[in-house]
Amino acid sequence: MRDPTLDLKVIHLVRDPRAVASSRIKSRHGLIRESLQVVRSRDPHIHRMPFLDAGHKLGGKKDGGGGSDYHALGAMEVICSSMAKTLQTALHPPDWLQGNYMAVRYEDLVVEPIKTLRQVYGFVNLAVSPDMEKFALNMTSGPGYSSKPFVVSARNATQALSAWRTALSYQQIKQVEEYCQQPMALLGYERVGSPEEVKDLSRTLLRKPRL
Repeated sequence: MRDPTLDLKVIHLVRDPRAVASSRIKSRHGLIRESLQVVRSRDPHIHRMPFLDAGHKLGGKKDGGGGSDYHALGAMEVICSSMAKTLQTALHPPDWLQGNYMAVRYEDLVVEPIKTLRQVYGFVNLAVSPDMEKFALNMTSGPGYSSKPFVVSARNATQALSAWRTALSYQQIKQVEEYCQQPMALLGYERVGSPEEVKDLSRTLLRKPRL
């Protein structure tokens, strides 16, 4: 980024940490080793909140819970701590970063794909082709939402955005919010106040980001 011979720009794709946690839990078998590595790299001085279950399990096996869920949520503390540092740098950018960084929320991309895509392309001084716009619309207007991890397919944008609100328990949600409160505040992801608020899918939890 500091090399004067390079015209380097950074596009940082972000997503609601609660949705990220839900995805990691859903992909538990594919990511368990990676989650373990992330958890083990955790700085003991930043550990802000003990896990809700001292037995290292959030939910029983019949609910899809277990040790893999524990590690998936534990990884979020490390992920969000790193993200917070990146976002703070972007919020008060040094000279070499000014004008060269753009945060793009996944939620904006799937709700307003054409508008967001044009903003991204404009940031790097490119024009969006009609074929790319059509592709973006098709990928966010699919018939449903795949329950299988690592599957790239056209999806229903509304279902994709709200899937974590029905997949995670209220305790799991509050755990992620505790770990990720700083990046969530900067990115415009509202915290929930009750289980009823989580299940009320008519209420958006998005507001204008600070970046």
